[in-house]
Amino acid sequence: MFRILILVFLSSTIIFGGRYRIFFKDKGNEEFYPNSRLYIDALNSISQRTKERRLKVLPQENYITYEDVPINSQYLEELSRRNLKILLKLKWLNYVVVEADESQINEIKNLPFIRLVQPIGNKVPKEFTNKLAVKDVKNFIANAFFVPNFNDSYYGESLNQLKMLGIDKLNSLGLFGDSVIIGIMDTGFRVKSHSGFDYADILSEYDFLYQDFTTANEAQDSANQDLHGTMVFSILGGLMPGKLVGSAPFASFILAKTETINEETHFEEDCYASAVEWMDSLGVDIITSSLGYMKFDSSEQSYSFSDFDGKTTLVSAYANRANKLGIVMVSSAGNKGPSDSTIQAPAEALGVMAIGGVNRTGDTVLKFSSRGPTADGRIKPDFVAQATSVVSFAPGKPDTLIYGSGTSVASPLFAGGTALLLSAFEELTPNEILSNLKKFSSNKENPNYSFGFGIPDFYQTAISHDILISHPITFPFDNKQRVAFKIKFGHPIDSVFLYTKNSKEIAFVRRLMNYSEAGDYYFTDLQSNFMYDTFNIFVKVQSKNGTQRRKPFNENKYFSIVTNTRSKNTLFFGNEILKALDFSNLNKNPFSSTPSTFLEGKEEITFELSTDGATEFELYLLDALGRIVLRKKYQNIYGNTYIGKINIINLPSGPYSILIKKQNLEYEFLRFFKIR
Repeated sequence: MFRILILVFLSSTIIFGGRYRIFFKDKGNEEFYPNSRLYIDALNSISQRTKERRLKVLPQENYITYEDVPINSQYLEELSRRNLKILLKLKWLNYVVVEADESQINEIKNLPFIRLVQPIGNKVPKEFTNKLAVKDVKNFIANAFFVPNFNDSYYGESLNQLKMLGIDKLNSLGLFGDSVIIGIMDTGFRVKSHSGFDYADILSEYDFLYQDFTTANEAQDSANQDLHGTMVFSILGGLMPGKLVGSAPFASFILAKTETINEETHFEEDCYASAVEWMDSLGVDIITSSLGYMKFDSSEQSYSFSDFDGKTTLVSAYANRANKLGIVMVSSAGNKGPSDSTIQAPAEALGVMAIGGVNRTGDTVLKFSSRGPTADGRIKPDFVAQATSVVSFAPGKPDTLIYGSGTSVASPLFAGGTALLLSAFEELTPNEILSNLKKFSSNKENPNYSFGFGIPDFYQTAISHDILISHPITFPFDNKQRVAFKIKFGHPIDSVFLYTKNSKEIAFVRRLMNYSEAGDYYFTDLQSNFMYDTFNIFVKVQSKNGTQRRKPFNENKYFSIVTNTRSKNTLFFGNEILKALDFSNLNKNPFSSTPSTFLEGKEEITFELSTDGATEFELYLLDALGRIVLRKKYQNIYGNTYIGKINIINLPSGPYSILIKKQNLEYEFLRFFKIR
């Protein structure tokens, strides 16, 4: 394996000549109120998932606003009629970005519906961006909880970067970002030719630079244009067990190409803002960007320090509104350190969690990591994560890991941890996540302008919040479907009930789930009359202290599982799930039958096998969920009988099966229960 060290200091700046912003005075002459035409247009411009996310943070009467109303179509038609090429439409601030010559601009700038026309190289005036400002949120400090042991066998070289944040411990409890949508803005993404992205669920992608649906490199791009974005995406969503595990590999992703690598222009800010609107309309939960804006090309206006007050720059204003609408906004702090007050936009925004960078041991802020305070005196960065030797993928090199440094690689690590929190607790708002993380961060007692609140522990944050329930782990066993959940809480669990309803049933059926010492609650006898049938399921958990929790949390939601299929989570539980074995030669199911032997205080099992002259056979030691604890191949040199031993000293208490597969595809099994 090649090792390549890349220092990721993205400086981007394709000259876009003849581009202008055109701000409109209004969205038409009609009034905006519930059930008005403008209100209906606004409502129809966002997805159902967007509405659900906003209702976590906004009251029913205010979750649709005037900013959501699309730009007036007649205004757009008038610009198009005059041959102005519309590149971007941004409804929140009611403006478009166009390509036009000076004579065309002079012709339209006095039209009655136009408020302002400015060259793309100018800063958006404060009178516009300040409309989207939000207030800061108070946060609190609390104590941490106990952290259990963790398993690191399949992380490869990505272990350290995840372990630092407690992400590996959340993985052991079944959290990988399922059901969370993450938006990523960057330079481009080359994923289709890389096996490490085979499991990545990409819902949509768009190139805002060239207004097409290709985010990988195109003919007009520089050779390395999509390198940075591919690295960032792999740190979040890559999956190559034994080499790299992303911080949220089972999340869903929306990809936006908004940044060039050859220049630094304000047009990239417009692309960022347009991408935020687009992602909001699709129901994104988290937006992460490893981009920053401070100095621009000499022909354009740069920002001064006074602009970094958390609400003035275009990208910060848009990030603030997104936060207000329930989107978790994450940004790299920037690589302008070690001087003070080097945090750039949008990391300095009020509604953004800015992520700085530390070394592999987490005790030193890296020299390049940008520092606070902001222009209005706030602490930034908010948190820090590993920002050196972070393992990732490179486009076009499927067998090569590369190692990046910079706050660009810290931000996706943090964003993934946030996705795991939302996967566990879908009701959390951005400000609740920020507040909870500050309670369980390494520098919580002394936050400063270098570390911020320090390294967050996503695991401790999760288990302190409520009963933690994984997404369902499901896989078939001998014409039945097994469903399991990982559950963790600070108090003992009293009961776990699975509620199921197949395509023929009218009401949900309540089923008591079994418990294994590994912390799994499982139910095996889910059966259908069809080869493939869909079951809607949810689970209810009650602890002995009276706390109750349903998963999914929303009473109107449920999981849909299909019999004779397996969930992605099975890739990550225990070692290997037993699969592709035909049990037709067995009189009993080796996983649901009653244990025939109880072993107390035993360190090993001695077994005797009739081999029928077979020259080799395979032995599987399986836990209650059918996970392979031990897999061993034996060469038989002893004739028709083989006597062997299995070490079970490290097995926790619980039911197990020994399954032996012979050459003739016959099976024998022994079911036992170990007692420590």
